[in-house]
Amino acid sequence: MDQTRLIDEIVSRVAAKLAETGDVPAPCESCGASCGGAAKPGLLVLTQQHGEACHAVLESVRLQERYRTDCALLQDDCADIGGYDVVVLYQFSNEVLGKLAGGVCDTPYTRLAAQAILRGKRVYVPTEQVELYRYATTAPGAYYAMMREKLDLLIASGVTICAQGNLEQSILDGAARACAPAACPSAPAAEKTCRAERELRLEKRVLTEKDVSDALAGHFTCIRLPAKCILTALAQDCAKDRGIRLERD
Repeated sequence: MDQTRLIDEIVSRVAAKLAETGDVPAPCESCGASCGGAAKPGLLVLTQQHGEACHAVLESVRLQERYRTDCALLQDDCADIGGYDVVVLYQFSNEVLGKLAGGVCDTPYTRLAAQAILRGKRVYVPTEQVELYRYATTAPGAYYAMMREKLDLLIASGVTICAQGNLEQSILDGAARACAPAACPSAPAAEKTCRAERELRLEKRVLTEKDVSDALAGHFTCIRLPAKCILTALAQDCAKDRGIRLERD
C-alpha cells in the first residue's frame, strides 16, 4: 500500500470511529469523505508519469470542492471509468493520438482514455500536452494534415482541448465554451484557409511573445486583454506577423 492510500485508510478509519460517537457524519462509502451521503462526482487524471502540471489539477482546491480527484497511476491504471464524470489526459503524445484515433487500446493509458470517450465522459487535454502542436511550423504539410485529421476526429468525438491555465474553470463550468476547444494548428501550407475566427481571453499584466505563439498553436485569431495590459515589442511583432488581432476591454 503506497503512502497516499495508507493516509486515506487512516483518515477513513478515524472518521468512522468519530462517527460512532456522533461527532461527525459517517464517511461516504463511494468517496471515503464525510460528505453526509452526497457523493461527489469523480475526476480522473490520466498520465504516463507524474509531473507538476497534472498535480495542479489533482491538488486544485476549487476542483476538490466539487469533484473527487484521482490519478490513474496511483490506482495502478485499474480505475473504473464508470465512476468518473471528467477525465483529463496528460502527455498526449503523437503515439497516443494515433492509437486513440485508430481505436488501438493496447496500453492502460489508451484503454482508459478510449473507455472515457466511448462512454461519453467529459474528456479534456491541455493544449500544452498535445505533442503534435510542436511541429506546426516544421512538419511537411501533407503529413501534418494527416495527423491533424486524427486530432479533429477526437475533437468531433467530444474531446476538449484547452490551455492549462483555462482548464480548471472549463471543468467547473461544465462546458467547452469556457476555453474554446481548439482545432489543431493549420499546416504551414494551409494556414490561411483553415483558421476559423476564435478569440482567446487572457487576464495578464504583460503580454509576451510566448503568449502569442501559444495562441497561434491553439488556433486563435484574436487575443482579448485587460485595458492596462502591457504589450512587449516582440509580442506585438509576432501578432502582426502571424495575423493575430490584439483587442483590449
